[in-house]
Amino acid sequence: FEECYNNDCNHESAPFICLFHNGGPHMGCSPVDWTPESCDDSCDLSACDDMVIPDDTDSCEGVVCETEWCNGAQICPTDVPYQCVDGSARFGCSGDKLHWTLLTLDNVCFECCDTTTC
Repeated sequence: FEECYNNDCNHESAPFICLFHNGGPHMGCSPVDWTPESCDDSCDLSACDDMVIPDDTDSCEGVVCETEWCNGAQICPTDVPYQCVDGSARFGCSGDKLHWTLLTLDNVCFECCDTTTC
């Protein structure tokens, strides 16, 4: 399930993703299926758009922001209350509760909070 969202592949033009090759992460996209010689573990992302996101999927909604964060100068406004607090997207804001958890690559945001809890 997470493979559908944790990548930069275009699900229409390059729906085949190589997850691992030579024992390490690969994350390459392709318009054609990967061969066993070029990829150890791959999947087809073309059906991802039809998947229903489970209600219990981790999100930023209701995640309490630390007091220090709430007292900071760069807090997200209420129309985009979900804020990345750790990672390269630190201080980034989103109106989508899943943006920093499911819809963004793992190395972009490690932790988020809901600024309406401040």
